[in-house]
Amino acid sequence: MNKIENIKQVNTLISETYMLAIIAVIVALVLAFFIAKLILFEGGKNDRSYMKRRIWYIIIGLIAPVSFYLYNMFVVMAKIKKAPLQAKFSDANLYSTLIILVVYVVIGIITMMIFRKSKWGSILGKTK
Repeated sequence: MNKIENIKQVNTLISETYMLAIIAVIVALVLAFFIAKLILFEGGKNDRSYMKRRIWYIIIGLIAPVSFYLYNMFVVMAKIKKAPLQAKFSDANLYSTLIILVVYVVIGIITMMIFRKSKWGSILGKTK
């Protein structure tokens, strides 16, 4: 990545950041889905496997936006040389991080409700 010195380059960088945020959400959801599939049902009355899946879902849901934000803050922002351009990108970085968090939770819960009888759907709690 080269130095960012004008508004056109920052606008391009912001567009790329939003696209990467969507890609990060997809990767986080796929990772959470596969981890949920790997955790076996324990069976019986005291099946607590859904708690393990829920914990992993929350961990991934926190790591994805935080790591995305920190990467942009410390690696990408270092390439932007002018303070007004840094401020503009900083706002976009915050918005893209919020996009990751909100979309991860919303799409995750919707798909869990759709696949309620699966391991992925069990993250919401035990089914009766």
